[in-house]
Amino acid sequence: MKKFRIVILLLLVFVNSCSKEDEIKSLNELVDSLQNKIAQLNSEINDYSNQITQLISQNNVFTVQIEGLNNQLTGLQNNIQNYIDEIQVLTESNELLQSENNTLTNQLTDLQDQLYDIQSQSAESGIYIFNQINLTDPPFGGTMWDLPDLITSSDYTVYSSSVYQGVETRLFYDKAIPDFVNYPAHIFKVNFGDGLSVDFEIYSEFSEQEAISIEQKYAPLLGQLGKELRKNIKSIEFLKGDFVASAQRSTDLSYANITFHIDWLNNSVETRPDGDKTEELLIHESAHLSIDPYVYDQQGWIDAVSLDNNYISTYAKDNPDSEDVAETFQAYIAVKYFPERISNSLRDTILSVCLNRFKYFDSLNFDLSIYK
Repeated sequence: MKKFRIVILLLLVFVNSCSKEDEIKSLNELVDSLQNKIAQLNSEINDYSNQITQLISQNNVFTVQIEGLNNQLTGLQNNIQNYIDEIQVLTESNELLQSENNTLTNQLTDLQDQLYDIQSQSAESGIYIFNQINLTDPPFGGTMWDLPDLITSSDYTVYSSSVYQGVETRLFYDKAIPDFVNYPAHIFKVNFGDGLSVDFEIYSEFSEQEAISIEQKYAPLLGQLGKELRKNIKSIEFLKGDFVASAQRSTDLSYANITFHIDWLNNSVETRPDGDKTEELLIHESAHLSIDPYVYDQQGWIDAVSLDNNYISTYAKDNPDSEDVAETFQAYIAVKYFPERISNSLRDTILSVCLNRFKYFDSLNFDLSIYK
């Protein structure tokens, strides 16, 4: 009887061992299958990238080619998402170990990043891949509010240093009046690593310590702007009050200033449930000073607006000679440099109403290298 029990135990050990070996073999086969799918997808993405590189070198891309490229892009993105979903289902059903899930998912995430890079690099070369959507009305009310939170405080900044220069009288534009008024102000010379600088003028109704805090908070954010956007800014003014931001400049650009009222920034811009929009506000207001003077009234821009036959926002449509550029420029930066921060459908929407404006912006060779 004792010998019989030993035989049974040995048999159970053998069966369990075989079962374990079969389980490991099955898992390995499953992982190998998924690895092969990912490898094939990687090969397809490389082929896709080579197609775009070849078209860029030819400098002649036709609409039918763009449509084909976009269809491929959509298919590749769908495959990545389908594989991620498949891996998650297999993990939840205990057919795949969590460690293998992490490895495979990371590989797929890397492939998604490759696609984002391809989109960005092709856009930088003037090739915009998207599905055309027929839109007769502007898709947004205002891009600063309606587009996603594009730039975050953790993104790169070229802000380098600042020097407090004491209290001086400076010309402010006070939205509370509204009018130009000379006010005593705390003056900071704010320097950037690319050689540009700007004065921070903080109305003396703020204490010196409050002024220092304001400079330390907003100077790094200003340094996140592309050089082209900062090139004309002479000063950034800060006052108390709950009034919207504004940009104002003289014809010769000797006076080019952005006015911020701190209460409005704190209450309406920085605490939104969809994200702090301070960086996007800076893009918008800076575009008024540094992009507007070189775009409006230019025949290339006039032609581009006519060809697009639409506006990015109702704010742009209602103010075509003053807000169209600033409203469009944030969307331009989003599509061209941050494709991973917007959805494919949003990209399609933006390009469907702004493609020719974007091409005109491209022709001006703006220095926005900070976003690359």
